[in-house]
Amino acid sequence: MSQQKKNSLTESAIPDLDDEEESADLQGKKPRKIKPVQREAVLKIVRYAGDGVSIAYDNEKVVFVRYAMAGETVRVNIYKEAKDYAMAEPLEIIDVSPDRKTPPCQYFAMCGGCDYQMLDYEAQLAVKKQLVIETFRRIGKIELPDLTGVIRSPKPFGYRNTETFKVNPRAGKIGFFRKDTKSVIDVQACLLAMDGINAALADVKVQALFPEHNFKVRSTLDNDTVVHWVPTEKYEDRPVYEKVQAAGRSIRFKISKDSFFQVNDYVVPLWLEKIISFLDPDGHERIFDLYCGIGLITLFVSYFARETIGVEISKSSVKDAKHNVEINGIDTNVQFIEADVDGTLSRLGHADVMIIDPPRKGMDRPVLDVLLQMAPAKIIYSSCKPATMARDIQLLGEKYELSEIHLVDMFPQTHHVEMLALLKLKK
Repeated sequence: MSQQKKNSLTESAIPDLDDEEESADLQGKKPRKIKPVQREAVLKIVRYAGDGVSIAYDNEKVVFVRYAMAGETVRVNIYKEAKDYAMAEPLEIIDVSPDRKTPPCQYFAMCGGCDYQMLDYEAQLAVKKQLVIETFRRIGKIELPDLTGVIRSPKPFGYRNTETFKVNPRAGKIGFFRKDTKSVIDVQACLLAMDGINAALADVKVQALFPEHNFKVRSTLDNDTVVHWVPTEKYEDRPVYEKVQAAGRSIRFKISKDSFFQVNDYVVPLWLEKIISFLDPDGHERIFDLYCGIGLITLFVSYFARETIGVEISKSSVKDAKHNVEINGIDTNVQFIEADVDGTLSRLGHADVMIIDPPRKGMDRPVLDVLLQMAPAKIIYSSCKPATMARDIQLLGEKYELSEIHLVDMFPQTHHVEMLALLKLKK
């Protein structure tokens, strides 16, 4: 097969392996039909692809191989197959990359949480950076010669402040799903989690009342640990409070069990400071923070703005956000609105800056249309899904130019990445 044909097939065949139906919806296609199979093949890994896989070819079919590195020759088990692609896992690394390292976690390649533990941290960042550039080219038709910057995680391990553990009560297992399955891999500890989370996991495993279903554990920088959704002997099911220090400010946040909070407390201050750096230093701007959650961004930027309005549909999150204003004695001109962004944005008047941190699906078209109509001077866009971010930025390109784009490594050892972009209104 020619290299041109390979590249074309590769780019058109890459599915969203986290959510096949969502990917199909983005492309206006029906989800591919994929069936379980079991056959072996020896394949040469060509390069890395999205969603934590690498690419090989079985004759003319694209094969996505997990836990394999570019340049390696691998004997694989092909375990799922569609008309135009297949999924495989390595059985034996025949030609080992000189850059391969021994994964520190005993569950790596069994538990589905991590993708890149066989790469050192610098190599992980390089892979993520290249994949973001390719995604923007493929999805958004946006050429990025390079990224403006990379915000590294100060802790490549032990950074997660929350984990949702999967439970198989019949088998007495607590852990995580094996990748691409609903089979629970029993784990004793997760190397990505804070110490308090692993301590709670160990306690729940040996308590008299074995959990009947999945549960969530949350911990804080001062080791306040809670367990949600199941009864435990040692832990309460209640909100926690996390203190975030950034840009010369220290703010405490109440986080209820149904409220969203970024998972990496060590990266959050760096991310916030970069967002604040996009604002005008004289503090004159009127700012809307869309999909604002408990007000993490909203409250920090309110100290650098004339007025700040946070919009969030989650009742729990808005309740926490308003509580956070009170407990911190914040006297800035800030307010929170519990509403759907789609139906509210056009009624809020003019904004100088729009801060957008949407769910994985990105922004709905009506929100994009209102943004283009309102035409704020700046749009600050943060996203954990580069594909939908690239799509949205392409649509905003009618009036906006991409000024800066940063990779924020909120999720080391995994293929996930947070992206942060600054868009400026074209003159």
